[in-house]
Amino acid sequence: MRHRTISGRLSAAAITILTLGTLAVGVPAAAEVNPGPAQAAAGTCPYSGSHPELSRSDSYSSAVKHAQCLWNTQNSLHGGRKLINQDGYFGTETYSAMHRIQRACGITADGIVGPDTWECLHPDQYPNPRYREGVWPVD
Repeated sequence: MRHRTISGRLSAAAITILTLGTLAVGVPAAAEVNPGPAQAAAGTCPYSGSHPELSRSDSYSSAVKHAQCLWNTQNSLHGGRKLINQDGYFGTETYSAMHRIQRACGITADGIVGPDTWECLHPDQYPNPRYREGVWPVD
């Protein structure tokens, strides 16, 4: 009888440990199971700087590189084939891409990356008044 009790306790303990271990480690959070495009963009384009106004220039900027990365990530995630060079320089290609996303988001299409364009590029910032379904892809 004592053997059954110890065995029963061990089995119950083993089941408890396995269950807790599965809940803690084996089952991913809902966001990890099926990350949306916005979460993927945020994770793919890490950036800790500010979002300044950007326009055409010859100088390198990590903010420009961030905008280029957001463009590429969002466009690719939504089936777009047009990608731009993520070199950190705001040249003709970047200007054209920013102009296209501004038109798609229904904001002033001047090619300058200001607050409205940043909001459009950043659907991961929630709620985002500028982003709506159907904006991407923009080719």
